Amino acid sequence: MKTSYTQRHPYITVILLGLLCTFMTALGSAVSQAFSSNADIQYLFITGALVVSVMIGLIIMKKSRFTLSNFGFRANEKGSFRKVWWYIPLIVVEILPLAIVGFSSEVTGLQYIILLFFTIAVGFNEEIYFRGLAFKFMEEKGRKQAVIWTSVVFGVLHLVNAFNSKTALYVILQMFFAFLVGIVLAEIVSITKSLWALIIWHASHDYISGITGDALDKTALVILAIQVAILLVFAIAMWQRKKEDNVKEALEPAV
Repeated sequence: MKTSYTQRHPYITVILLGLLCTFMTALGSAVSQAFSSNADIQYLFITGALVVSVMIGLIIMKKSRFTLSNFGFRANEKGSFRKVWWYIPLIVVEILPLAIVGFSSEVTGLQYIILLFFTIAVGFNEEIYFRGLAFKFMEEKGRKQAVIWTSVVFGVLHLVNAFNSKTALYVILQMFFAFLVGIVLAEIVSITKSLWALIIWHASHDYISGITGDALDKTALVILAIQVAILLVFAIAMWQRKKEDNVKEALEPAV
């Protein structure tokens, strides 16, 4: 039986999917800057590019040998909600900036709406490519490889954003944050088999980042450091949880 490219070259496939996802965002940004200097209009252009990217991702899913359900468009696996601690660590990560920094006074009412559509598009786009397509194609090499490799690619591609006039400490923390987010979200999808909660969290994270401002001060660094610590503990706990589940499944008698 002839094997597909994704089966023969899963590592390269993950990189290509990550680059495609990133390219569509960059393309939208470049087009927006060429047509308008207004930040709100630019966000709308990028959102449009992300919608196109999402459609391409869904087409790839439909053309693959898997179903949309296999890629995570399904309800959580029965009993998995408790296994991921009811998503409480991810909720705490988002409550921190809201509770400590609060809403930015520079964000207008219209921008709240524009940011909402933009971040929803980002959430769908990145989860479809990284925890949907990339994770599923890589999973055939094993869960461990899928979690680590998709997270490495996710972290590296996000690291570019951290070099926008940021301090070395912020860049380092942002690198760990992106990598740990990739680890945690990949572990969650491996346990729950569903993308929906990840899409909601991802969109919420980007939305909260937008409405709380992007001032880089000691408070922002402390918040980021705490978020990294929470994600690290969560990632280790989820890794151990999956190992225990695998042992239990191996010990269960075949029916």
